[in-house]
Amino acid sequence: MFFVLAIALVFVVISVYFFFRVEKLQRKLITQQRESLTTRQENKLLVESMTLVATREQEFSKARLVRLKTYAQKNEHTQLLMHTELISPLINNYSIIFKECLKGKGRLKAICQKCFENQDSAAYKKFVALIVTSDKQLKRYWSSNNLNGFLFLVDALLTFEEQNTNVLTTDKKNICVP
Repeated sequence: MFFVLAIALVFVVISVYFFFRVEKLQRKLITQQRESLTTRQENKLLVESMTLVATREQEFSKARLVRLKTYAQKNEHTQLLMHTELISPLINNYSIIFKECLKGKGRLKAICQKCFENQDSAAYKKFVALIVTSDKQLKRYWSSNNLNGFLFLVDALLTFEEQNTNVLTTDKKNICVP
């Protein structure tokens, strides 16, 4: 009888121990679920913010490109006009390239190639030739093959010609200071 009582007591003690252990683990699980939900919400907000930034930057870059094209057409500056036509696919697909570069390093060149080849099969080769024959800064931005390099590359491609031609608008909505 004593033996059965001892086994029952051990069973009760083990059951109580596991009950409290399960309660502790259940509280930790609930805490982890809350943290996970908060993290997912924060990530969603960050993704939405990055998408908004990419869209706005694309709009700004397109406006700068349009100003350059207008200037080149007004002043019959053929080299600048060719330059703007050459970088147009990069600017027109800005947000797509931006989002792809967010996914990780080494994606800039591949997505740029796709975007350029959608316009013209030789456009990507011409663009790369422009980069290779340009100054060291553009080469370095291009070879970084990441988001940071892309941002600087677009800015450098647009401001390089603006600085060389002194294109500044007087329109208060679209002031662009190089």
